[in-house]
Amino acid sequence: MRGTTPEFIRWALEQECALRDLPKWQDPNRTERHLRAIRVYQDALADGRVFEGVAVEPENSDTMMAEQALGFRVDDVFEFYGDPESVAKLCSRCPANVAKQIHSNAWVGCFGQMPVSDVVLPDLIDDLPVGTVDLRQVLETLLSEDRLLRDQVYRAFDKTSPSWYGLWISRSPSLKQRTVQLNVIESLLGQVPCDVTPPWEMFRRALRLSVEYDIPIHLQLVPAAETDGVYWVVDQHCGRCGAVATAATHTGRQCRVCKNEGRPRDTQRRFVKGKRPYWKITRFLGEQGAKEYLQAYINQRGWKHVTVR
Repeated sequence: MRGTTPEFIRWALEQECALRDLPKWQDPNRTERHLRAIRVYQDALADGRVFEGVAVEPENSDTMMAEQALGFRVDDVFEFYGDPESVAKLCSRCPANVAKQIHSNAWVGCFGQMPVSDVVLPDLIDDLPVGTVDLRQVLETLLSEDRLLRDQVYRAFDKTSPSWYGLWISRSPSLKQRTVQLNVIESLLGQVPCDVTPPWEMFRRALRLSVEYDIPIHLQLVPAAETDGVYWVVDQHCGRCGAVATAATHTGRQCRVCKNEGRPRDTQRRFVKGKRPYWKITRFLGEQGAKEYLQAYINQRGWKHVTVR
């Protein structure tokens, strides 16, 4: 299935813990890949989709096809982290767990991603559909009207055109820069002509926590991309500011957005994230075992209208 992903910001608060015991643990992408399965499990648990030690992917059809149904063994996921009780204990007292400000029992709330467009992006889904509001354009309008904020931005960051890209060039912004970024995001979210989406709210709270408690935050601006369901393709873009390289934004020798000298980064092609940590249930229960399990799962949920095939 072909689609597009908007430009978005990956972020991770810098907080050492046993769950992030991996090389370059501060990196937002590594953090997300390493801890995402815990969020998937907690989402499934909240939805009542964990039964007999297996988490089942959400099902919207009246027929569950045993050969296609996805799930994962909870024990398989937590062999990397310890048991769920240990994770809950660690995250409950973690100062970087932003998510618990919104949901008191949330775990691994130290990372996330904020789409630049208006996207209702629940955690745990892989597609980033393009929205209708572009924060880059909203920022240009805001800075043209708010001289005080414009001066703060230009004093703290390199001047770029559009101004948005200067805000995120530093992968680990200083406390002063984070303070300005928070002011910008607070102002932006007061301007958007739509409800504030969960990822925007998480990023705002992450920046606020980072400023109030001086916890460093690591950022990655990820350019817009296309996907065919198998590959995720990012066009050529500036290696400094992340702006996609077009005839309007790059001469081939210099980025017109941030004035960085040099050729843009080549087109990048990577596999899409897929459904991890979900697998076909038949892979670990077998065909007949999957049918029997799904029937028991349906009975437990009380879904009299759902059948297994």
